Amino acid sequence: GIVFEFKSLPSKLELTADFSLLEKVLINLIKNAFQALGESKDDKVYVSAFKNIENRVIITVKDNGKGIPAHIMDDIFIPFYTTKSSGSGIGLSLSRQIMRLHSGTITVHSIPNKETVFSLVF
Repeated sequence: GIVFEFKSLPSKLELTADFSLLEKVLINLIKNAFQALGESKDDKVYVSAFKNIENRVIITVKDNGKGIPAHIMDDIFIPFYTTKSSGSGIGLSLSRQIMRLHSGTITVHSIPNKETVFSLVF
């Protein structure tokens, strides 16, 4: 019952990166997005890839789940910080390190109970 959509503009977008490391980041972000969803009929996860006006590749992972409260937004990238009972707290910290290895950044924007968007900028 979850809508999952991927779009790339242009359809053939090239990026120089370590495939297995980038795969780990995307799997973590998509897994987190699915876990953030409730059980409504409108659950959605969107992954998009595009180039911005500075010709940098951007990959976003967006969901319409419960979101991230503002008071913990600065903590989510800290190693071993987690809000999940079974989480280790290393996923987002590792993702940030992988993005730094690629001279990139990872950012998050969240409006609780509306949307959360993680952006990878290369």
